[in-house]
Amino acid sequence: MGVDENVATISRLEEAYEALDWDTVREILAPDFQNGGPMGDQLPGAEAVIAGATQAATEYFPDKKQVVLDLFGEDDKVVSRVRLTGSNSGKGIDWAQIPPNGNQVDVEWITIYRLDGGQVLQTWGQMDVAKMMMQLGAMEGGN
Repeated sequence: MGVDENVATISRLEEAYEALDWDTVREILAPDFQNGGPMGDQLPGAEAVIAGATQAATEYFPDKKQVVLDLFGEDDKVVSRVRLTGSNSGKGIDWAQIPPNGNQVDVEWITIYRLDGGQVLQTWGQMDVAKMMMQLGAMEGGN
């Protein structure tokens, strides 16, 4: 597949994440998918990604909105820059020991996807976790 097809595939994937369309996510992520997502190295496979995304969307930030700001590719890689906004109005964020507090988050991440045959084999990502933790009141902000 060419670059344009790979970019279209990642556009579908990002739309699926926003819509909580887990069947499309399963279709696009390869069975042996390696997740180096925006929160660092995570468990491999589609089900681990779906579990984390479901938790963020339905528990931590039930009013979340994700918007793709940039999407481009070269060779077998596609890069997306995504913005997440929402409020911590659902369940507390247990892994960070943050109770639900209604605080607003506005954070971006960048993910590099490696594709083959229309499926994502691997990702590498970076997110400004410190900014998100400051917005949630879990750590002091700087200037």
